[in-house]
Amino acid sequence: MYPNLVQAGPLSVGTHDFFSLLALAVGFAIYYRTLRARGMLDERIVLVSMAVVLGGIIGARTITAWENTDEIGRALDAGAPISWVILHGNKSILGGLAGGFLAGVVAKRALGYRRSTGDSYAVAIAVATAIGRVGCFLSELPLGTPTTLPWGMSVSADAASSFPRCPGCGGPMHPSMLYEIAFNVVAAALIIRLGRRVPVQGDLLKLYLLAAFAFRFLVELVRGNEVQLLGLTGPQIVLIPLLAWLGVHFWRRYRANAWHVPAPPPALVPEVT
Repeated sequence: MYPNLVQAGPLSVGTHDFFSLLALAVGFAIYYRTLRARGMLDERIVLVSMAVVLGGIIGARTITAWENTDEIGRALDAGAPISWVILHGNKSILGGLAGGFLAGVVAKRALGYRRSTGDSYAVAIAVATAIGRVGCFLSELPLGTPTTLPWGMSVSADAASSFPRCPGCGGPMHPSMLYEIAFNVVAAALIIRLGRRVPVQGDLLKLYLLAAFAFRFLVELVRGNEVQLLGLTGPQIVLIPLLAWLGVHFWRRYRANAWHVPAPPPALVPEVT
């Protein structure tokens, strides 16, 4: 594994941090280009975007904090400020998506901005997630649960020893991060090619989130995270209400026939006199 991408004397660049920042930069470049192409750039969009970033950071750091209450308690007892605990705690892409989405909704309502901007994020989020998962693949263990499939991947004993918990590191593991990278690359390609066929603004992003959350729920079966409750991992517990909310949303769309596109009127045939 490669926890540090660059190590030059006292200077080190963490692999995970590098790819996280790269993902953020590329994602916002795609988002900016999409907004400009749609003629949606203005001062309020800048403020909304800043709120999305802040909400994403807070959500990524706090949504799974309940899994690490002991570590957080020890840090606070030692005198660490809550800001330090938030910045140095575990990160979750699920929390980042949920926090960013909620912050965007709140910011738009506060600013009185009524145009739908969600679809402008769809490709950006898929590409950024794929890039970020490269950093996870290169720097995190376990890669996944043990497997006998031909694409299972093993790591050295030295790499495994640097992690406090690495079940399955004694043999081939599912490369679960690569599964997510492949999913998001395919998702980005489909959004670019077919996204304009979604007739309701804002639903393209929600479709991506529904598919991404469902896929992540399944990946958790081979991810190697600790079981927290009722045989479910922490991310699966977080995903259940998110999937339920999206399911209700699209059920309402179906009941309202919101995606129905009326057939074009028949061509007029001139009368022959």
